[in-house]
Amino acid sequence: MILRVILVITFWSATCHSADNASGFKVFRVLPTTNQQLLQMIRLFETADTDRADFWHAPSVVNGTVDIMVAPEHTDQFQGYLEKHGYTFQVAIEDLQKLLIEKEGNLSTHITDDDVFLKRLHDDVGFHSRLRLVILSILKTEVKLSRMGEYYSYSVISTWLQRIAENMPDIAQLIKVGTTVEGRDILGLKFGKDTPDKKVVVIDAGIHAREWAAIHTASYFINLIVNSRETDPQIQNYLDNIVLYIIPVLNPDGYEYTRTDKTNPRARMWRKSRSPKACAFDGVRNSCCMGVDLNRNFDFRFSEIGASRYPCSEIYHGPSAFSEPESNAYAQFLTSLKGRLEAYITLHSYSQLWIYSYSHRKFTYAPDIEETRRVAAKAVQELGRMYGTKYRHGTGPEIIYAFSGGSTDWAKETLKIKYSYTIELRPGYEEWNGFVLDKNQLVPTAKETWAGVTVVLDEVANQWKSSRIRESELNRIREEKCADRLAGCAYWLQSSPNVCRVSQSTMIRDCAKTCNLCHMIAV
Repeated sequence: MILRVILVITFWSATCHSADNASGFKVFRVLPTTNQQLLQMIRLFETADTDRADFWHAPSVVNGTVDIMVAPEHTDQFQGYLEKHGYTFQVAIEDLQKLLIEKEGNLSTHITDDDVFLKRLHDDVGFHSRLRLVILSILKTEVKLSRMGEYYSYSVISTWLQRIAENMPDIAQLIKVGTTVEGRDILGLKFGKDTPDKKVVVIDAGIHAREWAAIHTASYFINLIVNSRETDPQIQNYLDNIVLYIIPVLNPDGYEYTRTDKTNPRARMWRKSRSPKACAFDGVRNSCCMGVDLNRNFDFRFSEIGASRYPCSEIYHGPSAFSEPESNAYAQFLTSLKGRLEAYITLHSYSQLWIYSYSHRKFTYAPDIEETRRVAAKAVQELGRMYGTKYRHGTGPEIIYAFSGGSTDWAKETLKIKYSYTIELRPGYEEWNGFVLDKNQLVPTAKETWAGVTVVLDEVANQWKSSRIRESELNRIREEKCADRLAGCAYWLQSSPNVCRVSQSTMIRDCAKTCNLCHMIAV
């Protein structure tokens, strides 16, 4: 067994890579057809240096496809390895760089988009007394649906969030979740008028840097709320009856790194944070790499399964739970909402899955699984109505693979959140283009996802409204029943001003009306 592990590891050690070579990256689609092949592929997944092999889809079951991006200097070796061990495979993408150029455009195009957007937010408004009105006009026009369908830098997204909060304080408040390794603020927006009894929903995206479609989808949600708040009764209902937080980029450092060279697969397909290099002996050499998979760094079954102790692995879980400033700050933020946090949704890509807890082991569920499953099934059905997109729902090991240390499982277990979901967006598991989603699919993806998410939001909002109605009805009944049973209540209170508080249970029974204790009468 040890020899087999070493063989898998040493396979990647024979050739040094050239960091400047961006062309020739291939994506292999591999089909393990035996249990031995599956175990070999799992070991490779847990130990492989992402600079050599990057698993887009983890190995999970026999006859389940595994998508692996392989660096050009290793493709011949990798193909030879697959052939030697009898794997069924095909090259799904011959030249990933070419695909990136075709689907996402070159670097200069995106910089221009960012510059134009920032110019409209800054330069066009000038520094005159009409600043507020012009910015409001920009927010109402420039960031409507026509501005969606593009990818923007984190600085642009942050500026946009700040402008919304500054000019719409009645519905939006800027929040800072924490600070990244490289010093960036993790920002989001809080929507709705807050009251202590309102339930809270949190939506985030971008914990994995390369999942741009998820970041776009969260931004679309913000855009929709901002621009439809006065015309859409459903959104008005949410603003009135829940408190909604949206954090579009949980991993700003990683996201910005993916934008440094968008047509270079080494950069564009980066998944982790940008924490300093860590080293570990992998059986052959002492390997040192940057970054931690933040969605394996939460304190739920930490390092148990579907995560790696090797820093060069794309699923490196970090030295300890909550070792990273991003995950630690986010856990503190979510914990601050404990007791009110009714739903938590994290957006990922890709596979078209609606995942609920728990994902560390098959057939392991939270006590309220029936309700969790019911809402997930309803959300998937609603999502599919718009374009016919097919989603599956279930726990991780039921529909994709087992993993631990994820944010939704931690939130479900620790904070006892009722609805805790991971949504994997388009494309489907079987699609070969994976993280390189056509731009013309961005808005449809966001729209259908919003349709699914509204099922969760409706549940939370309607439950709160129902509780308010019930409480109002109970108060009416209490008022009707409220009376003094004793004739001397007023004299009693006059002679002993503190009697209503000191002898509360007695006074509820005998002098509820005089003591203003009607609201405490049992119904």
